Amino acid sequence: MRVRFDPADCTTCPSRSQCTRSRGRSGRQLGLHTREEHEALRAARTRQDSAEGRSLYALRQGIEGTLSQAIRTFGLRRSRYRGLAKTRLQHVVTAGALNLDRLAAWLMKRPRAKTRTSRLTTLLA
Repeated sequence: MRVRFDPADCTTCPSRSQCTRSRGRSGRQLGLHTREEHEALRAARTRQDSAEGRSLYALRQGIEGTLSQAIRTFGLRRSRYRGLAKTRLQHVVTAGALNLDRLAAWLMKRPRAKTRTSRLTTLLA
């Protein structure tokens, strides 16, 4: 659902700089969700903020590093082949290569990459 405000109301508004960064003469536009979508989003956010939602997200956090390494190092984002069978084979071979890379890093005692610290945390330290 799209809501549009009259340009005459927006250009004379003293709070325009807090509402939009647009310099044009057009009126403000807002995109709103339907009531059902809004209630579904609110329920999902409430579920994520619960203890159960945080424990489920903790499981997802564990796989994020693996997916990131597979995408950056082994090009997992794109398939070289057409068809599900060959694409599945590529994923299996990529997973094997990822395991071998991690095994080699463990045997050579290569340290793991540390989590990036934000600039704000760096400034506060």
